[in-house]
Amino acid sequence: MDWLYTKGIPIEAQYLYRKGLEMSRQGKTEMAMKYLRQAVIIAPGYSKAIYEMGNCFAQLGRFTEAIERYDRSIQIDPFAPDPRVKKEEIISRKGNDH
Repeated sequence: MDWLYTKGIPIEAQYLYRKGLEMSRQGKTEMAMKYLRQAVIIAPGYSKAIYEMGNCFAQLGRFTEAIERYDRSIQIDPFAPDPRVKKEEIISRKGNDH
């Protein structure tokens, strides 16, 4: 796991975020969510963790909650492209499900 310190985010939250990513990559989405939730409790403005929570919700088919996390991530970091892209993918997918 590569390590890149994110300025202004407590090291504990960064550790939990990375554990969440690791669990997500292993397909352990529920476990990933637990780590990511803890990271956001420690650092409520941690946009990457909130974004990854959105990805987990999307994997679980909980699209409304995913979009809410993407929107929150965008509020915190308006220049991050990933949350916008994922949000648009979900919206377009939902639109094609009719």
